[in-house]
Amino acid sequence: MELTKHQLIAAQLLTKITELGHSVTYIPQVSEGPIVTIYRFLPRGATRVSHIEGLAQDFAICLGVEDVLVKRIPGESAVSIWVPNKERHYIDFKETMGAYWKAREGQKIPLNLGVDHLGRPVVVDLSSLPHLLIAGATGSGKSTLLSSILASIVYGVNSSDVQIILSDTKGVEFGRFIGAPHLLYDPATTVYTTLERLEWLNQEMDRRYEILKKQGVQNLAQYNERTSKRIPYYLLCIDELADVIQDDTKVGDEGKGPTLGNLALRKIGKLAQKARAVGIHIIAGTQRPSAKLISGDIKSNFPARLSFRLPSGVDSRVVLDTEGAEHLIQQGDMLFINPNKPGIQRLHSPYIKNEEDIEAAIEVACRRQS
Repeated sequence: MELTKHQLIAAQLLTKITELGHSVTYIPQVSEGPIVTIYRFLPRGATRVSHIEGLAQDFAICLGVEDVLVKRIPGESAVSIWVPNKERHYIDFKETMGAYWKAREGQKIPLNLGVDHLGRPVVVDLSSLPHLLIAGATGSGKSTLLSSILASIVYGVNSSDVQIILSDTKGVEFGRFIGAPHLLYDPATTVYTTLERLEWLNQEMDRRYEILKKQGVQNLAQYNERTSKRIPYYLLCIDELADVIQDDTKVGDEGKGPTLGNLALRKIGKLAQKARAVGIHIIAGTQRPSAKLISGDIKSNFPARLSFRLPSGVDSRVVLDTEGAEHLIQQGDMLFINPNKPGIQRLHSPYIKNEEDIEAAIEVACRRQS
């Protein structure tokens, strides 16, 4: 009898594991998604989970694919081997908008993250995270995801409910959003302008706390429920965090004061620590996830973290506290830590046609505004 493609791949994996001296039992529960397929094996005897995880490169060579991720799914007793499909269905931005439109109901700042490994839509509320850190090497999909998130909000959420502040120090990522009614300002294209936006947000945070105190409520959601004069949520989106907080330009008399980067880091830290209750939330992206950049303070204030492919397991541990991101494939494949759920999710972000899809989202938003 001829083997199916899944049976053939499972047999190849089982043979390779056995050849390398490990003992496992194949569990015939295969999960096929649009980008990857999961095969499950149960370690036996003295074989440990870490033994199987260390065979990722051997599996990739055995199957002739670019990379393989070996990671246990939370709640399952087996070790999962995530194999890229030969034929892949990449996620188009427009395909995700129907599910986003439904899921956004009841969410304050709904984020369109694409789909999970089985192709199910994933929409999370940023206000519950309450901030998100996104890392990814050049070409992995970080900027595309940021554009998809922003376009979804522009398309599906009223500008009176969510307003956006953008930092784009490269000057090439967020310019297409100029004209969207959700933008408070044009994107900041220098560190100095970003610092001005951060200072304004810190002042706005303090002002909002005074308003909540007078009203006798604990957070913005309670305030908006009690009054007809609603206060919008603010989303600060920073395309490249490293450019902002590592700028070594001195300020003050004779250049002896603190650097722009140190000032920005303090203001971002204050917002990340205190601004959740008053409806100010941050998404920060970076291509350079070094331990110096993503310090303990940053990680504690950004419990929700998302990583695209990274060069090494060391980089993956910096962002996710575990290896795995180095075994992702390109074009939107990512791992997501949601502080409200156990374990790590593997997601696939939408592919957005920048000019066409963003212009369409802005057109819908402007028409709704008028």
